[in-house]
Amino acid sequence: MRHPFLLLLIVAILLAASSLSRAHCQGQNLHLNSHQDNAGRQWGPLQFLGPDTLADIATSVAPSVVHVEVMLDSGSARPAMRGKKRSFPEGREGSNSTRGTGSGVVLKPDGIILTSNHVVEGAYRINVTLQGGRTYLAEIVGADKFSDLAVLKIDARDLRTITFGSTERVRPGDWVLAVGSPLGLDHSVTLGIVSALNREAKGLNTFGARSGAVRFIQTDAAINPGNSGGPLVNLKGEVIGINTFIHGNAQNIGFAIPCDLANDVSERLIRFRTISHPFIGIVMADLNEGLLQSEGLPAGSKGVLVRSVMPRSPAFRAGVFPGDLILEADERTVARSDDVSDAVRAHSVGESVHLKILHEGKDKTIKVQVEQLPDDAAN
Repeated sequence: MRHPFLLLLIVAILLAASSLSRAHCQGQNLHLNSHQDNAGRQWGPLQFLGPDTLADIATSVAPSVVHVEVMLDSGSARPAMRGKKRSFPEGREGSNSTRGTGSGVVLKPDGIILTSNHVVEGAYRINVTLQGGRTYLAEIVGADKFSDLAVLKIDARDLRTITFGSTERVRPGDWVLAVGSPLGLDHSVTLGIVSALNREAKGLNTFGARSGAVRFIQTDAAINPGNSGGPLVNLKGEVIGINTFIHGNAQNIGFAIPCDLANDVSERLIRFRTISHPFIGIVMADLNEGLLQSEGLPAGSKGVLVRSVMPRSPAFRAGVFPGDLILEADERTVARSDDVSDAVRAHSVGESVHLKILHEGKDKTIKVQVEQLPDDAAN
């Protein structure tokens, strides 16, 4: 060959190009594998969802969800309490009777049902319908106005029970399903996410749960009248909340009682039928700049303002007055009204909570005996 050097140069260039091409392909594969690994870590278990996942969850939960129908008589507020059941024959309801609907979940296979107290409160007749159409007359085992929960009993056996999860693992953004009977349409399923946790919902219509009593789970899953008492479930089919009410002036802002609280309350109602709630009889407000100005308090004031004191309440008898500032509860500094409420709830009925009060410019420590929350106590 006349130009051996040129031939060697061409071969060298071809070999180098081939090597670069292989390296580029390997780099692309490494990048793709790395991207897939990162995607797997990012999506977690969600990468395994299939087209039937949500339907499978709804199917697994449905046998444990019931439709609750009640008859209410405006002339009677007596509930259908266990052992004191008052039933009207079919077709013999009074002219003042109205129907209401709600939902519930099966707690125990022998017919123990959990629902919302506001669904069954004042009802003289309660019917529970299972998936498949079997209907039973129900009676109230126990009810708790404070948390707005009630336990029912029907004469049934071998029911499919619901599974409770834990609120410790619930996070905003988690997918959830709401199952229930909105507007009487039994076993309706809606999809959404957990919008927020620990909502106090003060000032909102909580249908019987006392203001500040429950820190709700907020969800955008569609909840309507009739969903109350039904479950809010995660993608494992576990109950994380009991649906209870919606914000009437907005869309897709619903609230559910956390499952840990619902489980605890239901177990106590099954055992004792009623629950004692500690009470001292004050309405409080957290301090802010506007409140300091409106109440004429010095800038930088600390504590929690006593807005009002119920007549003949424990706080009234102990010498707490409207306008006082609560500085400490059981020797712990308080910055929010919840700090005082938590201190009171830490005591059983009959025990005492010690409050450090600023009254007319002077500090004093008083002992307030805790009593049972009366039924007519304001929310």
